[in-house]
Amino acid sequence: MYNFQYNQNPHNEDKYNQNGNKNSNFTSGNRSNSTKVIVAVIIAVLSLIIVLGACIGCYIGGKNSALNDNMKEDLAVANEVYSLIKDYYYIDISKDEFNKWASIGLANTMDKYSNLYLSNAAPSMQFGISIKSDAYDNHIITEISHSSNSSYPTPAEEVLGTIEGSTEQVHLERGDILISVDGKSVVGLNTDILNSEQFLGKAGVLDSIELVVKKSNGKLAKFRLKKSVFNTKEASYLNIGNGIGYIKLKSFTGTAANDFKECVKLFKENGNKKLIFDLRDNGGGSTEILSVIASYIIHDNNGKSNGLGIIKLESKKTQEISTYTAKGNNWLGLNSDGSINSDYKLAVLVNENSASASEALLGAIKYYCGEATIIGSPTYGKGIAQQTFELNSTKDFVLSMTIGYFYVPVEGGKWVSYHGQSMMPSEEQYTIEKFSNVLDFTANDSDGKVIYPNYYNNDITKEKAMILAMSVLNK
Repeated sequence: MYNFQYNQNPHNEDKYNQNGNKNSNFTSGNRSNSTKVIVAVIIAVLSLIIVLGACIGCYIGGKNSALNDNMKEDLAVANEVYSLIKDYYYIDISKDEFNKWASIGLANTMDKYSNLYLSNAAPSMQFGISIKSDAYDNHIITEISHSSNSSYPTPAEEVLGTIEGSTEQVHLERGDILISVDGKSVVGLNTDILNSEQFLGKAGVLDSIELVVKKSNGKLAKFRLKKSVFNTKEASYLNIGNGIGYIKLKSFTGTAANDFKECVKLFKENGNKKLIFDLRDNGGGSTEILSVIASYIIHDNNGKSNGLGIIKLESKKTQEISTYTAKGNNWLGLNSDGSINSDYKLAVLVNENSASASEALLGAIKYYCGEATIIGSPTYGKGIAQQTFELNSTKDFVLSMTIGYFYVPVEGGKWVSYHGQSMMPSEEQYTIEKFSNVLDFTANDSDGKVIYPNYYNNDITKEKAMILAMSVLNK
C-alpha cells in the first residue's frame, strides 16, 4: 500500500578506446649503432612493462580471487544448487534464469505481502472479475467489474455460460465459486497465484480461458472469457432511493481516486444525503489515493477534512515515520453553501477481506466520524506497509517489500497498530458472520432460501449487509 520508488546505480562502466595500429615497420638488414641502441632501449622498456604488468596482474587477480572467494562463501548453497542443476537437471537452466527464479522465490516467501512481480503486467488486461480466496480454500467471485468505457463492456459483464449437462445458459455472478481454470483445479491456490501471469494472466487479448464455477444452487457452469483492453472502474455508484447513495470502492489503486470522484458527482447530482460506503473485499493500495478519498469521508467538528491525520507509517530499518493526511476539504456532509447537513449519515460496509488501506481509512472513520455505523464481519487485520522498489539490474520486475508498520489514530491523541487484530463493526447487531463460515450449498435459512446469496448477490440490495445499512440510514 506504500508506494515508493527506489533507484540506485551500481553499474560503473569504464569506457576506453584501444589503438591497435602499428606505427613502425621493421625490415631486415644492417642497422646503424644508434638504431641498435634505440631498439635495445625499446626492448628494455617493453620488458619492464611486461614485468610490471605481470606483477600488477597477479596483485589484482589475487585481490579479485579473494573477493570471489568471499562471494562464493556467502552464496555457497545457491552456487552448489546451481552447479547440481547445471550438471543433472534434465532441462538446461541458464545462470540468468536461476538468478531470476531464485530471487522471485526468496522475495515471495519472506512474508505473505512481499513479492517480486512482473513490472509489465498491464492492469487494463483484465477479465472483469475479482476473486478472493479464503482460509477454507474457497475462491469466490466477489465482483463483476464494469468497464471504464461503456461502449465496451468487460468480458464478465456480457459472457454467457452453460450449466454442465444441459443447454441452460446463465450469467457469471457475484458469489460464484471458482472450481477450475482451463481444466486445472484451483484447490490450494491463493488470490495472488490465481491472478498471476502463470494462471489467469496467461491469456492474451485474442486468447480465452475456460472457467468452471459452482452456482448458488450447487450446479456447475462453464464460461469462456477473453481479456478486455479497457480499464475496469475501481469505484462504482448506485442510487438506492430515499436519499441514499451507494459507493463501492474496490481498491486504492489505479484510477480509484478519479473513479471515486465521479461517483461523488453522481451522489450529489441525485440529491443523496446519506451514504453507504462499501469497503468489502478492498485489499488496500496507495496512500496517496487514500489521502484523496479520505477527504470526502472524514471531517472535524467544523466539517473540514484537509490535513486530518489518517495513518502514520514507520520503517522498521530506517526508523523514518511518515504521516499521511486528508488532501482537500471535500466532506460529503456539507451542503452546497458550506454548512453542515444535519441529515447526513454514513454506513460503512467491511468484511474479512477489507485490509491495509481499507483498515487505515476505517480507523480514521471510527476516530473522526460520529455519524458512521460500521457493518459487516471483522476485518483482515493487516497493519504493515509495503514499499515498491524499481530495480536497476532488470526492468522486467519490481519488488514490493514489507518495510514496517502503520498506525491509526485513537482516543486521547494516540496512534496504535492494529496488525493482527480485526477492526470490528459498531455493535453486535451489525456484526455479520464471515462468509467462509457459512459456505454450505445445502443449508437453508428459515424461509427455505440458500444462505450464501445473502453475502454476494447480483441484486446487491438483497445482501444482508446492505439491508442492515439501509435500515440504519432510514431511521
